[in-house]
Amino acid sequence: MTQIARYAQFKKVEISNVKGYIKLNLTMTGSVLAETIDASASSVETNFVVESDADPDTIRSILRNARRGCWARQMIAKPIPFKDTLTLNGESFEF
Repeated sequence: MTQIARYAQFKKVEISNVKGYIKLNLTMTGSVLAETIDASASSVETNFVVESDADPDTIRSILRNARRGCWARQMIAKPIPFKDTLTLNGESFEF
């Protein structure tokens, strides 16, 4: 929703209200004790409710930009590697 407001402001379009709903379908399998834990997500569903007097094509453009400009959405759509480091008691520590 932040990106929707941001891109509407860039385009000087008034949006009177935005509500968003997100549904995450998550799964976790394995055992913590056996160190076989595995978490995954099978899907993310979003639903936005927008109120605006602006032209529908303009709102469509804003929503398209908001989807492309959302960092969280893009990290899911285009996964990047994680780089982990750990410090234990002030010393570098390997996993």
